[in-house]
Amino acid sequence: MSGTNVSGLVHWNVLFNDNTQRICKEFGDHGYEVRIVGGAVRDLLRGVAPKDVDMATNATPDQIVEVCKGAEIKHILTGFEHGTVTLMLDGTPYEVTTLRVDKETDGRHAKVEYTTDFEADAARRDLTINAMSVRIDGTLFDYFDGRNHLEERRVLFVGEPAERIKEDYLRILRYFRFYGRISQKDDEFDEKTIEAIKLHKDGLKKISRERIWLEMKQVVVGRFAETILTKMKDLDLFYLINLKHTFRIDTLCKQHSLADLDVIQPVTMLSYAFDHHGDFTKLRRDWKMSMDEDFIGQFLIRHRHRSEIKHFQDLLVDTPKHCRHKFHMAFKELCLSRADKGLLETIEKWTVPEFPLRGDQLIKEVGLPKGPLVSKYFTLGKARWKDHQYSMEKEEVIEFLKGEYEKSKAPTADPES
Repeated sequence: MSGTNVSGLVHWNVLFNDNTQRICKEFGDHGYEVRIVGGAVRDLLRGVAPKDVDMATNATPDQIVEVCKGAEIKHILTGFEHGTVTLMLDGTPYEVTTLRVDKETDGRHAKVEYTTDFEADAARRDLTINAMSVRIDGTLFDYFDGRNHLEERRVLFVGEPAERIKEDYLRILRYFRFYGRISQKDDEFDEKTIEAIKLHKDGLKKISRERIWLEMKQVVVGRFAETILTKMKDLDLFYLINLKHTFRIDTLCKQHSLADLDVIQPVTMLSYAFDHHGDFTKLRRDWKMSMDEDFIGQFLIRHRHRSEIKHFQDLLVDTPKHCRHKFHMAFKELCLSRADKGLLETIEKWTVPEFPLRGDQLIKEVGLPKGPLVSKYFTLGKARWKDHQYSMEKEEVIEFLKGEYEKSKAPTADPES
């Protein structure tokens, strides 16, 4: 379907805005061609506004830099050794990459050679729907029938699935991720692709753990998550990516019907697959999740079965001020995961009361000696204050603690007397 003009499609101006048009013009004036490639083209054809715009050119990295200097375009050599230069226009980054072909691959990394052949560059991409490119005049270049596959909602590798997988074993997970995004039905996996995955699945052991999480993020919040995760488990992929028998597909996917999947963080949904925070912690370390993701996951596992307002008010009161932003971050995720806007609004609008006593005041006002008793009675007083809906004044808490302290000093009766 190469040669079709797609400039009339919705979101065309998102792809070819003033900045990308300028890039194409500057390179064209120097005798080079620039096209927008990959996911942005796929999204354009789906009627979805592209978020990221990647550009490819038949200019070498050195020639890209020459064009930028001549056009006075700020540029950053972000991935120069791999053929990528980032152009900055109006504060927005645009990655422009020289066309490449793979000369050697080991399933994780590739040694590339530059080329001027757009079709050869497209042939090294993973899926047919990601191998299309478009020129500024609207011409679509579709060497592997990607547009038809997109219309048919089929997810297929470019050429032989086994060859594409062996070039980068992460493509096994990318297949499932895009299946959830593109496919019309939940269980129409391409048989040839599944057979190739069975043969080469052990290659996943070579993939860095953080790259696995980047793909799995989109699987756990994506369409057909239950079918896809079950298929992955049936293919014995779980142990290769460090998902243990304690990973519960049923509880994760049960929550899908309630959660706001458009805005929720993937780790929030992932946490529902674990009954114990220790199992989640092991996976968090293995997949190298961020500290915020760890906090959210642990928070949900500990508190997702609670719904009382007072429980979360007490938690917030006990959270140090400098950490309360983390509480709100995780609490929001919990509410999004079960569509509980009422609870979210109640806590977000609530003015957090402050416990009216400090530890040093207990020594002076209650007569406590310095040492561990201060912490014990501070906790006791705060618990009493919380039980009274945070309404006790300082003097009332002090009187309560004095009484408790006096009781503790009273001699106990001798049972034999």
